[in-house]
Amino acid sequence: MEAGANGSEAADLRKWTDETGDRGLREARKRLLSRYAQGARTRKLKLSMGATEVIELGEGPPLVLLHGGLGEAGEWAPILTLLARRFHLYVPDRPGHGLSDPFDYRGVDERELCARFLADVLDECGLGSVPLIGCSMGGFCAIAFYLRHHDRVSRLILPGMPAGLQKAVPPGIYQAQKLLRQVSTLFPGALIRWGMAKPSARGRMRKVLSGFVAHPERVPEEFLDCQRFNFLRNRRSLRWYLDGMVTAEGLTPPMLLDQHWPEILVPTTFIWGERDVFATVDQGRAAAARVPAGRFELIPDAGHGVWFDEPDRVAEIILDSLGARVNPIKTG
Repeated sequence: MEAGANGSEAADLRKWTDETGDRGLREARKRLLSRYAQGARTRKLKLSMGATEVIELGEGPPLVLLHGGLGEAGEWAPILTLLARRFHLYVPDRPGHGLSDPFDYRGVDERELCARFLADVLDECGLGSVPLIGCSMGGFCAIAFYLRHHDRVSRLILPGMPAGLQKAVPPGIYQAQKLLRQVSTLFPGALIRWGMAKPSARGRMRKVLSGFVAHPERVPEEFLDCQRFNFLRNRRSLRWYLDGMVTAEGLTPPMLLDQHWPEILVPTTFIWGERDVFATVDQGRAAAARVPAGRFELIPDAGHGVWFDEPDRVAEIILDSLGARVNPIKTG
């Protein structure tokens, strides 16, 4: 919910949470973490824009991971255990996503929200300067936070194209936008919601994800459940989230980062899937070249969610970027 909301507004926003989706997501996340991140613990964080849940795993220096737009913290599951061998991971749900409080994105400055959200998360967790990992809109948020709080970011790691690199968006974003508008209606929304709550909806969700990963067959069933219940639980927040930043012409101008690449002075690693539908390999290389301490790593036969396609390789590059590997890997 938005900071400063009065009692009635806060109550109205709480009504945005779909109970079936909430219950389903909590159960699905438990199954996902049980399979991929045994020993992970979750807790609530109270932030200025409402409460959220954070997944924690591992011991050692802190490392914060930020999920993409329309996603939730569990999407990092395939690489959590690999990274937790060397780091204490903090993986929060962003506002209006996952198991966070609902959030009304209408009229919100996304850059300012990202900066405020991450500052709140770091403060609540007692963290100072940390490395940030972010995919897609998570990458945008990490960059937006860095541009306002240089002293609190030691390194940026960007698996998958960070949102804001270009104005154009792939057809899958418009399909998601259409689905969120439909699912929020009385009819056919009620019928769609009923179908999404059924296990048979996993096949539809895997098809949706086929535009974002090169190998949808590698996406775990538990994550498909998390994602479909995430859509159900947060459909109102996610609708206004997407409508606020995407128009028929693509991303809105405030979302574009083109002029800011030279301002990023911390070491920054781009981990790019060869088949990322959001932008070409050449566009990724060009962006990395404009970052003074930029590094570009290409993952063959991988999509936007590059760690789903090649979790071991992506984790290896992340650890190497953080100086946590003994033997350096060959750069791409």
